Amino acid sequence: MRKVPTAAIRYIKLGAGGRWEGALDRGWLEWGTADDRHVAGLGGDWKAVYEAYVAKGRVPATATGYTTEAKAFFDADPAVTWITFARGRMWWCVAESKVQAIEGAGDASGAFYRMARGGWQDRDANGVVLDLDRLSTRLTQLQGYQRSICRLTADQKELCLRYINATLDPVQTAMTAARDDLKQHLRTLIRRLAWRDFEQLIDLAFARTGWTRVSSLGGTMKDVDLVVEQSFTRERMSVQIKSKADQRTIDDYAKRLGERAPRERIMLICHSPIGKLTAPPPLQERRLELVMDEEIADLSINAGLVDWVIARSL
Repeated sequence: MRKVPTAAIRYIKLGAGGRWEGALDRGWLEWGTADDRHVAGLGGDWKAVYEAYVAKGRVPATATGYTTEAKAFFDADPAVTWITFARGRMWWCVAESKVQAIEGAGDASGAFYRMARGGWQDRDANGVVLDLDRLSTRLTQLQGYQRSICRLTADQKELCLRYINATLDPVQTAMTAARDDLKQHLRTLIRRLAWRDFEQLIDLAFARTGWTRVSSLGGTMKDVDLVVEQSFTRERMSVQIKSKADQRTIDDYAKRLGERAPRERIMLICHSPIGKLTAPPPLQERRLELVMDEEIADLSINAGLVDWVIARSL
């Protein structure tokens, strides 16, 4: 994905209630209603555009707002990036200069459109989807804007560019590096754990991430160390926990766990894999899930078990 060095960023609402979201699929920006059709015929005479709105019965403040939006939409500046929010994601594009009328426009579409160069994008420069649930409300609050088009504040612009270009500010960069260091040290400590402690770590991690153990812990079940269940979905998973494992071990457990009830997910967790391990082909459309090494450190961090690991690894 390309990065965006831009002079300005504008937000555009895709119709009231998102009724113009089809513009995303058509690859263009839409704006305007039947009340705005006079804009195209006035050739950039914004005073005349304003006066026409007043003549239509708009109060001066409203006429000014409509004129400002029209000017922004008809602006041919190629350095402007446009953003919008729809379908649970942020979308962005750079628009072609030419403004064209939409024939037979109604409630389902605007009065004018501009083609989005390369279409609308919903991913950052690293190809990661710009899901709204990972964006700051300092930016997503634009969804509550009552009109159709607005500029971003300096803070919103900086934030938006960081999201699109997948860049971090110095504090985020430092914290990311610190977390990476923590993860590497935690991997070392996890490998020091006695087997029973490692098994308990995994049990605690499951419990803190929404899984409930429905079996006794280790020792009494053939091929399985614990069976866990999601309280809400009732999804079950059989888990085998190993300190070390090679590919032969993985293949063997894939076959043995694959013989369990077909409704269960099956997983093998290992903190010290021997060689590069891969899950074998699915058995009865069910693949053995592998959780290894760094993933266990991530799981421990996310489950708030760092202090527990430190204490048990002394």
